[in-house]
Amino acid sequence: MGIIISNSYLAVFSAGTLIGATSAYFILKFRHKAKEEIWKNGMEERFEFSDPKDEYRLILGVRNDIKMQKGKVGAQCGHGAVAAYAKALKERPKTLKNWLRYGGTKITVRIDSEAEMLEIDRRAKENNVLSSIIRDAGQTQVAPGTRTVIAIGPAPKSILDTITGHLKLY
Repeated sequence: MGIIISNSYLAVFSAGTLIGATSAYFILKFRHKAKEEIWKNGMEERFEFSDPKDEYRLILGVRNDIKMQKGKVGAQCGHGAVAAYAKALKERPKTLKNWLRYGGTKITVRIDSEAEMLEIDRRAKENNVLSSIIRDAGQTQVAPGTRTVIAIGPAPKSILDTITGHLKLY
């Protein structure tokens, strides 16, 4: 048995297909433009830095007292950089855009203890700078929940120097 197609069914099917395809095109086109406008214009932040040409950086503070191997330090710094990126994307997209414009500079410094890490986190919060403390899962070299790395920023170098300028490079 065959399907009998009349002209009215064919016309309705063609019109529906045309309307659906056109609607999908415009929805996708305008949705993309809305995202572009948000990124282009940026979102308002709680503060502005005094010198807009100040280089933006991300500081990764590594605890030196827990004696992690090089690969472990690299992995923990990777976690810190990703956490900082995700937090900046959500909370301060304009700062993230500026940081990426400067090449996404990352600087690794030594922290001598957990107490010093917490003090740096407190100072970052006082200066309204994003910070993320990374805790290890404890599957390899350190105990579960150990605070291994702190990511501070991204933020301008002048602000970061007031928080971490005293620390030595890792």
